[in-house]
Amino acid sequence: MSLSYSNLPVYVGAQNTNSIIEADAYIPSTQANVSLTTANTAKRLLGRDVTSTDQFRINGPLGANISFSCFLDPVFAGGFDFMAADRDTSFFPIQIGGNLYKNCYLSDYSISVAPYVPVTLSANFVSLTPASGEKVGGDANPYGGAALPFDPDDIAYGHTCTLTNMTTVVGSVQSQINYRKTFSRTPIYSLGSTLASSMILDSVESQMSITSTGLGNLIDFNGTELSSNLTVNLLNVDGDVTIPALTMTAGAKVLTQGYNVNGGDTLSASATIKEINL
Repeated sequence: MSLSYSNLPVYVGAQNTNSIIEADAYIPSTQANVSLTTANTAKRLLGRDVTSTDQFRINGPLGANISFSCFLDPVFAGGFDFMAADRDTSFFPIQIGGNLYKNCYLSDYSISVAPYVPVTLSANFVSLTPASGEKVGGDANPYGGAALPFDPDDIAYGHTCTLTNMTTVVGSVQSQINYRKTFSRTPIYSLGSTLASSMILDSVESQMSITSTGLGNLIDFNGTELSSNLTVNLLNVDGDVTIPALTMTAGAKVLTQGYNVNGGDTLSASATIKEINL
């Protein structure tokens, strides 16, 4: 019997723990993906045929990548704690259905904002202790067996968000904003262990791309440095905050610009801002 999406809810637990409290960790996901990859090479020796029962040699750890996309709803704020710990080496547990993935480190997350559509968040994690050797199982009692308090009016939409200082970079009408934060990490391995014990955070960078009807000023070979913060407040219909605001701080640089126009259409411009956080 196949598993339906209704049996595979996604939970992201509290930082530096490896257990899940479903009522505190649920996120309203629309898609989830798990990829397990072995690191191996063929056993080929000079003067000897490959043995059919012993063909590969392991030369690295099991790779476990987890990704998901979801809506932003302040009712489920506990599941988004990983966004507040983006400058340290915190890890998180992730449960998909009945399978628990431990020691998950955030690789990157991105957020898309457009008028009259739900704001969506996509995140990618690496698990150092995946649920290997198990069958893929469903969650028989999602959300701890309680009724899921999901209300479509609670999620954030593009037209309910607020923007600050965007016109210093682009025109007065912004049609789409895409934000991405990436984390570069180095795994730490111990002799005698097949799994990494932890990961060191090497760098953090942010990028915001804005589509608009015009540009503030055309950049030169140095780009343009922001003189004030650019902020996107991700609010729902009721004005409640869904997750921390997306901010490109003063000192970040506009490094890419472009614009085009087609016959019978209006000017379409875009600008990309980058910031080194760590």
